[in-house]
Amino acid sequence: MNKMRLCGIAFVCLSWVQAQTPSDLKTKLPRIKGWKTDALVETFDSNTLFERINGAAPGYLLYRFKELTVFVYKQDKGDNYITVQLYRHASPADAFGIYASERPMETRFVRTGAEGYQEGAMLNFVADQFYVKIESPSSETAVIQTVAQIAEKLGNNINPKAALPSELAKFPVKDKIVHSEQYIAQSFLGHEFLYNAFTTDYQTPDGKYQLFVIDAGSAATAKSMLEKYYSFARQNGTPAEGKIIIEDRYNGQLVCRWKDRYVWGVLNDNALSLPFDEILNEFGGRW
Repeated sequence: MNKMRLCGIAFVCLSWVQAQTPSDLKTKLPRIKGWKTDALVETFDSNTLFERINGAAPGYLLYRFKELTVFVYKQDKGDNYITVQLYRHASPADAFGIYASERPMETRFVRTGAEGYQEGAMLNFVADQFYVKIESPSSETAVIQTVAQIAEKLGNNINPKAALPSELAKFPVKDKIVHSEQYIAQSFLGHEFLYNAFTTDYQTPDGKYQLFVIDAGSAATAKSMLEKYYSFARQNGTPAEGKIIIEDRYNGQLVCRWKDRYVWGVLNDNALSLPFDEILNEFGGRW
């Protein structure tokens, strides 16, 4: 592949990532027989988002929300309508984070975007840096099917190969609770000095535990995080790469590992007797 072609591909990808005007996004809306998109398009930024979702807005802002664009499909013959909300965030991880924070554990998951679920005439999915919500007040079967049709085609138009953040693929598969993955952008475990954390829950016959990994961005930042954690826990000494145990008075004992920019560990609230040293060593080998 020559350099000219590579530059062209990069330009196309960058253009889509930066697309944020209603006209840019409208080109991604699929045409649906028997429906048309309304001329009125609403947009909201970080200063006006509360006008649309009121008290839920702060949660979105935690995940570097950029803007919300709202489109409406109206039925050619009938009074039904379908609303499409595209929340754009700074990164795919941020979009996944807010999506996962609202995702119910028990629902009907669908193959839309990187991941999605549908409950009646409501279908939510995440694809790249977009968290998409599609819904209608109608309970008619035809409308529910149209919601799914819009979602499938829109997801493909955003990115037919959309995937969950690559960090999640590195978590162990054994005993993993499917669809339990989360991304905590800020204040992981309630501590403002811990951020950029990916987590996944695990179920064993004896109980549950959770694995996490924090990408601090650099070894220096990872060390700073851990030094602040030591100070909070009133632990003596200076954190060093390798095995670390922190006695968190709010979250219990954390068995962790630190290497370069990554800090990973286990939350074992149920005091399970499992080979966590082995689990963490194997998990750490993937970073």
